[in-house]
Amino acid sequence: MNIFITGIENTSGKTVISAGLAAVMQSFGYSTGVYKPIQTGAIDKGKYLISPDLALIKLVDPYITTHCTYMFKTNTFPQIAAELEKKEIDIENILNDYHKLDKKTDTLIVESSGGLMSPINHNLFNYNIPLLLNIPVVFVVSPSLDNLNHYLNELNSARTLGLDVIGVIINKFPVYSENIDVKAFPSLVEKYGKVKVLGLIRNFKGKSVQANILINEILNGIDIQDVFNIKIPKLNGF
Repeated sequence: MNIFITGIENTSGKTVISAGLAAVMQSFGYSTGVYKPIQTGAIDKGKYLISPDLALIKLVDPYITTHCTYMFKTNTFPQIAAELEKKEIDIENILNDYHKLDKKTDTLIVESSGGLMSPINHNLFNYNIPLLLNIPVVFVVSPSLDNLNHYLNELNSARTLGLDVIGVIINKFPVYSENIDVKAFPSLVEKYGKVKVLGLIRNFKGKSVQANILINEILNGIDIQDVFNIKIPKLNGF
């Protein structure tokens, strides 16, 4: 029931999706956590740093367990941020923190910092994290035909790297658009990416992320049981 959430572009909204998925699972009675191994662009509060991504998770549901192993103020690739701030990212610390959280939760969502090929240190990339943790991957993308070629390459690369790709969640999708290209986007991703579209989430642009609205959107727009590969009693009339 653990998954690795990653985006293909920085503006895909993977943290909103992580927050929504976690809040839904929590509402179903599963003890849920969101783990951010590395946070770049952390907020400096003087004596400590705050992860803006995990702050959003807590805003949606304060009872969701959250944790971050490494936080950097610099908003760039993890390896560069670590070098600039004279720190070193040790994958063993990430693995240890994950296993501690895994023991405390029924469901754990691990959210990447950047794309799968973002460098972590001199010999590790983001894709190494789900490989080492042996958890499947969910991609979050926005419906951009201009980036379709990039999306398809990323999906094929993930499989080549040995990752178990559950599917794609299309975020910021203009559900009522009459644009033929936009309407065709999900089927093009499924056909040529050889992957299942797990759901469509409408565009939250210009609106605050309210917990009840987000949970409703996730329930109506995403196949939760496919995402976590489980049968959820409350969704099956039990």
